[in-house]
Amino acid sequence: MSKQIRIGSSADFPVGKLVKVEAEGTLLLVARVGDRLCAVQNRCTHMPLPLGGGTLNGNTITCPWHNSEFDLCSGENLDWVRGVAGIRLPGWSRKLMELGKKPAPLTTYAITETGNDVFLQMD
Repeated sequence: MSKQIRIGSSADFPVGKLVKVEAEGTLLLVARVGDRLCAVQNRCTHMPLPLGGGTLNGNTITCPWHNSEFDLCSGENLDWVRGVAGIRLPGWSRKLMELGKKPAPLTTYAITETGNDVFLQMD
């Protein structure tokens, strides 16, 4: 059964800013994209490194380690292992950096706002 966990107030999540949150031992990134809040586990699916130092452009988050891009709201992988630490790699070397891993989506979480309170839905 899913439960609601309060993770902050509406003012804690300004538009376009990635906010690190911990809920019951799970590290998350939450951002307001347009008029909705989106949340993902703070871990890249290529290697289990944190996404928190990445960039957010609209609803696209870029991993700071291997430049993989994901849709923050759906978790969908948009581009897989484009580079290393912000440096774009040529196409031939991308296969090496993939380490044999296939593109995978981020784990997403539902968020609700009730009044000024923000809640995470956890299973």
